[in-house]
Amino acid sequence: MTFIELEHITQSFVHEISFVIGLLGVIIVIIGLIDSLGIYVQNRKNFAKIRYVMGKHIVLGLDFLVVKDILETVFLKGSDVETMDIILLVVIVGIRMLLTSHTAKGIQEMREEMAIERLARKRLERRVDDLSEDELEAEERLKEAEKREKDLILKEKKLSILQSFCDDRSQESSEQHTLFL
Repeated sequence: MTFIELEHITQSFVHEISFVIGLLGVIIVIIGLIDSLGIYVQNRKNFAKIRYVMGKHIVLGLDFLVVKDILETVFLKGSDVETMDIILLVVIVGIRMLLTSHTAKGIQEMREEMAIERLARKRLERRVDDLSEDELEAEERLKEAEKREKDLILKEKKLSILQSFCDDRSQESSEQHTLFL
C-alpha cells in the first residue's frame, strides 16, 4: 500500500466520520423540534419549557456541527488548506459559538423562570411538604417581610390619624384663643 492510497483511505474515512457527526447534529436538532412539538401539543401554555427543550437540542446539535467543520477543514484539506479556508472556518465556528453561548444563556434564564413557576405553583397548592429547605426559608422570609409591611402601613395610618387629630386640636385652640381676645 502506497502513501497515496493510505492518504486516500484516511480522507475517505474522515469524510465518512465528519458526515456522520454532521448528520448526528442535524438529527439532534430534529429530535429537539419533535420533543418541543410534543410538549406544545400537551400544554400550549408552557412556552418556557418548550424553549428550554429546543434550546438544549440546538446547543448540542451546533456543537456536533462545529466538530464536523473542524474535521473537514483540518483533515480533508490537509496541506491544501488556504488562508481563506481557515478564515471561513473561524467565522463559521465563531458564529456557531455565539449562537451556542446566546442559546445557553437563554436556557439558564428559562431554567430559572421554570424554577420560579414551580415555586409559585407549590405556593398556590400549599403543599409545604414538597418544598425544599431553601424554598421553606424563602417562604418564611417572604411572610416576615409581608408582616412587617402590614405593620408599617398600620403604624402610618395611626400616625396620620394622630397627626390630623393634633392639627384639629391646634386649630381649635388657636380659634378659641382668638375669640377670647
